[in-house]
Amino acid sequence: MKMNKNRNKVFIILNLIVSFFISACSAPTEQVKIANGTFNINGKDVQLICGEMHYSRIPREYWRDRLHRARAMGLNTVSAYVFWNFHERQPGEFDFSGQADIAEFVRTAQEEGLYVILRPGPYVCAEWDFGGYPSWLLKEKDLVYRSKDPRFLSYCERYIKELGKQLSPLTINNGGNIIMVQVENEYGSYAADKEYLTAIRDMLQEAGFNVPLFTCDGGGQVEAGHIDGALPTLNGVFGEDIFKIVDKYHPGGPYFVAEFYPAWFDEWGKRHSSVAYERPAEQLDWMLSHGVSVSMYMFHGGTNFWYMNGANTSGGFRPQPTSYDYDAPLGEWGNCYPKYHAFREVIQKYLPEGTVLPEVPADNPTTTFATVELKESAPLTTTFHQTTQSEEVLSMEDVGMDFGYIHYQTTINTPGKQKLIIQDLRDYAVILVDGRQVASLDRRYNQNSTTLDIHKVPATLEILVENTGRVNYGPDILFNRKGITSQVLWGNDKLTGWSITPLPLYKEEVSSLAFGKEIKGVPAFHRGTFMIEKEGDCFVDMSQWGKGAVWINGKSLGRFWNVGPQQTLYIPAPWLKTGENEIVVFEMEDTGKRSLRGLDKPILDSLGVDKNKPEKQLRNQTGNPILEEGDILLKTTLTETNDWQQFDLPVVSTLRHFCIETLSSYTEDNQACISEVDFLDDKGQPVDKTKWEVVYVSSEQADKNLGVAENLFDGDISSFWHTDPATESGQPHRIIIDLKEIYKISALRLKVRKGSFLSGKVKEINVYGRPQFFLFH
Repeated sequence: MKMNKNRNKVFIILNLIVSFFISACSAPTEQVKIANGTFNINGKDVQLICGEMHYSRIPREYWRDRLHRARAMGLNTVSAYVFWNFHERQPGEFDFSGQADIAEFVRTAQEEGLYVILRPGPYVCAEWDFGGYPSWLLKEKDLVYRSKDPRFLSYCERYIKELGKQLSPLTINNGGNIIMVQVENEYGSYAADKEYLTAIRDMLQEAGFNVPLFTCDGGGQVEAGHIDGALPTLNGVFGEDIFKIVDKYHPGGPYFVAEFYPAWFDEWGKRHSSVAYERPAEQLDWMLSHGVSVSMYMFHGGTNFWYMNGANTSGGFRPQPTSYDYDAPLGEWGNCYPKYHAFREVIQKYLPEGTVLPEVPADNPTTTFATVELKESAPLTTTFHQTTQSEEVLSMEDVGMDFGYIHYQTTINTPGKQKLIIQDLRDYAVILVDGRQVASLDRRYNQNSTTLDIHKVPATLEILVENTGRVNYGPDILFNRKGITSQVLWGNDKLTGWSITPLPLYKEEVSSLAFGKEIKGVPAFHRGTFMIEKEGDCFVDMSQWGKGAVWINGKSLGRFWNVGPQQTLYIPAPWLKTGENEIVVFEMEDTGKRSLRGLDKPILDSLGVDKNKPEKQLRNQTGNPILEEGDILLKTTLTETNDWQQFDLPVVSTLRHFCIETLSSYTEDNQACISEVDFLDDKGQPVDKTKWEVVYVSSEQADKNLGVAENLFDGDISSFWHTDPATESGQPHRIIIDLKEIYKISALRLKVRKGSFLSGKVKEINVYGRPQFFLFH
């Protein structure tokens, strides 16, 4: 018996030893590390040549196609935001299936020979609704998100843990291809709470992301946004500033521009953003030749299907359209722009010797369909499934709704001609009285009231409100509730007794509609069929329609709006069928047109009639710009002269947006007047001013355009920007301008107004510059 006991002990010890060695052999080994100023992957130093692309903006059927094209351009890495609200639309209910199967996207990238940089937020910006936050956060009115509010952090932790279950097994240290994970996103542009950043960092590590972490910020915001244990990387910075800024926080690098902007996104009602490839190609060449790793934002933008576009409030409410083409190297439908080939040529120069890139695939085939008439209609009321009765108006969030539309109905019992005021309208409203449309209001123009003449009472008042996109950037993310968020007044009386119906209008809400005879003049659904003869991507022309949304065979293509610049909606080939296809259009602003057709090319730069735009439009300003010390390019004093004055910048700086802040003047009126401004690039050449746009001006003399802000860069030294003493009496005065491209700037030239006796002769100024927006509060 003793011998058997000893034998058992030996077996136990041997089993423990074997288990230890098996465990040691199977434990993850470090495959990626940051050492000696480099990214070292599998024992080799790697320069990351990366491009941003988003699984949720690309039809799942095309993930491999787009990733293959990324590899063919020369990328070795793709970067991807993760959108919290795409996976947890309702609290605690997670979806990582189908289009939301991000793990499959990452695995497909690995199969295509690409590393992945993961950017899980929880805040991501990305011109995506609410910067990726789920709308249900807004239901708790005292919750402070993007902060260390314990409730908010508990929601973040739940999301990050679920994401870790999906993706932590796919880190390179676990045999996958995720090589880095980002902590938060551009936090230095928002706040400087290191405790909050620390909490997010620790959550990511505890969720199993065992690879290097990093933060990313604009150059002037790194101080506020970096954190111990994460590599600081830069957004929009170019040239020697890359080394100077990173060395301050992580001496010796590695140096990584996590967002290099080869173009920009669009806004409803503005021309399509486009940037010629030459300058971005030169900038890419410079970074690769100096050993800088780089990720282009975007490599491929894709499409905001459903209602996922965001909005900005830099210079007023500015929602983004359905197309996220971005003028990126790879266009919305996977088409290779000249920028793609120019970048590929640059990248090839810096690939390891012997590297052979895949051939560039031809653009995917396209198809068309003939003009069809949508003669069948369904009234809006056919989608009224859950109506709430409430004395007070309720927001979308109050009724548990995230995207789409919301319908309000009550009764007006007092006749007369007076104002209907919708306080805090978010964002676009169509107003009907007794079933007839009488007005529409647009938040872009700060419209919240209209005059009605009610003769017969009781009158039925209906207000249909569209959420055109939650703010995704800046402090206004704190104020993102949608629908009617305050109250409705009829004259001085508050209207009560509301019937409120959420209309999220996803697939399930439109697939079962009963269509009948044609409906005109009010919001309604319209249906038709069309024939597809050959397979291919297609673009439905909505230029004759007003404002609404489209579904093809039950798939949501997103919203259309005839203000442009986008006049078509992208139909991916896998969503079409050879033969008969169904199209359903929800028309919110009926133009009376019922025809549409399929094109083989998109229309992305055509402005239409903007019915709500005032004839005499005042500058749409909201809030005041937040100007940070880290963004100052120049502090100087102008001399009292009529000649051009040139100021070389202390360092060559990268910028797209600039602000001139006047601090004092030689005249006692404390006004500001400047005739013209020029920037010189790093080669000493004047920057093209033909596309510049005023984002913000604190004051201007708009009467007869005498002193409007645009005069500052119109090329005419006899015109000028002049502040208005009737609206703003004292310094400082500020003007912010978007150059429409990122430039490397070496000098500034200014010319003040001629004449010794004239007002507003500027003395002291500060000049600020940013590759991204200035924030407002």
